[in-house]
Amino acid sequence: MRHATALSISVFLLFVFLCAGRTGMAQDAHFSQFSRTSAYANPAFVGLSPAPARLALQYRNQWPSVLAGQSYHSALAAFDWRNCLGLSFFAFGVSAQASRAGDSRYTDGQAMLSLAYHQQIDQGFFLAGGVRGGAWNYRIDEGQLAFEEQFDGIGFDSGRNNFESFDQLQRTVFGLSAGLLLYDTEAAWQIGASLLHINQPLYSFLEDAQNGNRVGMGWSMQGQFGISTNRSPDSKELALQFFYRQQALFKNSKQRMLSVGGLWQLIENNKGNAFFLGLYGRVGRHEGDSSFTFDSVTPYMRIDFGDWSFGLSYDVNVSPLANVSRLNGAVELSVQANIGDIRDCIRCPSNW
Repeated sequence: MRHATALSISVFLLFVFLCAGRTGMAQDAHFSQFSRTSAYANPAFVGLSPAPARLALQYRNQWPSVLAGQSYHSALAAFDWRNCLGLSFFAFGVSAQASRAGDSRYTDGQAMLSLAYHQQIDQGFFLAGGVRGGAWNYRIDEGQLAFEEQFDGIGFDSGRNNFESFDQLQRTVFGLSAGLLLYDTEAAWQIGASLLHINQPLYSFLEDAQNGNRVGMGWSMQGQFGISTNRSPDSKELALQFFYRQQALFKNSKQRMLSVGGLWQLIENNKGNAFFLGLYGRVGRHEGDSSFTFDSVTPYMRIDFGDWSFGLSYDVNVSPLANVSRLNGAVELSVQANIGDIRDCIRCPSNW
């Protein structure tokens, strides 16, 4: 069987990696277009792109119909490139992510560096590992908050003492993540797993580094499988995709999220132009819940034009909040620029 020995070793490594993070937790921004933010969830994806270098931008606005000016905003900018060593390669990446949410103007930002190595095991068959580390800053605006002690019988008086003892209103800590990835460019499939916040950084406004809460390790798993439909067996124009994430702010509050769907390449020509349609469903579960809750349905459209790729998706909220949100959820935009001659050490399927 093709790749039998290498596949057994690689699956074993992935299994060990997943078991190491089985009870972990983490905290990060979420994007519905998870295939466009693979390197954000798993640093082993750094360098896996149609061209030797890639610039990617992502923006998400969630709950604008419910929270108006207090809705959740998330943005991500990333640049990665690879250096070939024969048919294997090293890859490097830099990224910046920022989110803002709620009445407190809670804001977090990350500036990260990534390193990955992709080893070719057989023709088109690779095993990759990556690490990411950098600064994570989070903050709140105390002036935007109102506390029970500030209520004067008529309204909230911001001039009154709130009797809260904030240690700091902002912190900058170090974050570290790592991942493994197994993929085949000819069969058009990939599967990877990552550990997030391995060093469990401090996450507290009220306590110091010794007594404060810490973000526990979380883990994620992501995969994609190419299928041929009505074209040649080598085209693999339909991609079935999934993304699983387990995270939590505190160790007694685990959260789980699973997104599953497909991306279908409808049009492609030899100039690199292509049109895709996708559809995804997302479910979530909190610790203690008896079952998963169906959260959203997300239609997705992607257009490739030469070296540029544009994505647009919208989360249709179908959770118990649908009566309030009126099915409105989140709009998400993505732009990707592929830079350089694609004829280097790896050639990726067009729907990657």
